[in-house]
Amino acid sequence: MKNTSHYHFNQTITVPFEEMKAWISDIFRAEGLKGGEAELVADSLVDADARSVYSHGIQRVKLYTKRIMSDCINRDGRPVIVVDRDATAVVDGDNAMGQTVGKFCMELAIQKARQYGVSFVTARGSNHYGRCAYYTRMALEYDMIGFSATIGGGNLMAPWGGTDSRVGNNPYSYAIPAFNHYPVVLDMAMSVVAKGKVDVASKTHSPIPDTWALDQNGLPTTDAEEALKGSLRPIADYKGSGMAIVIGMLCSVISNGAIGPTLKRVYGDFDGGLNKGQLFMAVDISRMTDVQAFKERMDRQIDFIKASPVASNTEEVYLPGELEYRSFDRQMKDGIVYPVEIIREIREIAGEFKVADPEWLKQSGVGQ
Repeated sequence: MKNTSHYHFNQTITVPFEEMKAWISDIFRAEGLKGGEAELVADSLVDADARSVYSHGIQRVKLYTKRIMSDCINRDGRPVIVVDRDATAVVDGDNAMGQTVGKFCMELAIQKARQYGVSFVTARGSNHYGRCAYYTRMALEYDMIGFSATIGGGNLMAPWGGTDSRVGNNPYSYAIPAFNHYPVVLDMAMSVVAKGKVDVASKTHSPIPDTWALDQNGLPTTDAEEALKGSLRPIADYKGSGMAIVIGMLCSVISNGAIGPTLKRVYGDFDGGLNKGQLFMAVDISRMTDVQAFKERMDRQIDFIKASPVASNTEEVYLPGELEYRSFDRQMKDGIVYPVEIIREIREIAGEFKVADPEWLKQSGVGQ
């Protein structure tokens, strides 16, 4: 099968969604996560892979494992509402897995939007929660618009005009329902790419575009290893830098989550929880207009955009999230294409926790 992501995978293996999810769940259970939480974390990672967003897929298992086994995560953590006022709330994540906090908060945001039409829920005491879109898409099931954002995994970018990293790449997502078309789901960091994309390129020995990152000398690089020693580039220069600054403030200043000098690097600091600040919002469309009419108007706008004559080097105009939905549909049917390097890494981790190789892995011969 043709690999439609921007990565070049030299050798691949195809695995059905549920079989990969079961294996990853077993690994997290072996590390001490409760059954439901292990499955939630596994689902969030495999879902990202199914959508060809490999930067936020199972390649994060190694990081999560290190944080769990370093006691940076509270295995028994349970989010609690500390401020609850009408359409707003503040949640303390109790240093639980970020996915546990994210699901709790988005469900709360949806519940409040049902009651008040709109909601604003912010969290502290969370951890890396994966893709923002995993939570915004939850609102689509209720004919709502979803929004979520998170403080980044460390100060990865210099503020515009500065020379050292003081700002997170602070990703955010919107999810907007449509009628016959896929929902429009925008999920993006304020860096040109998420750091995880550079991580995958490093693990698979793939070059990166020179627009992604800077080396230690502040110069563009195509070498993923050098990029990891340097810094990520902000999108749109000063505009991306400004957006990153504001999103970080909305996520962490209200909730008293980590930001600036207190923001730890998710890959570099293993002396406790990350105290990540996150934001979740939902808008009940039915409070303002007929839902079906709204979705039909969305379809018309999507049709209008996609009807644009394409550039000479482009096959089709895509809406935000469309490629991910197409990949999901395809890979749910045919299986998820994985680079063998990532499978070997996961197998090594599984072996450390006495998790047996699944049958599909034994038959594949990978890592034998």
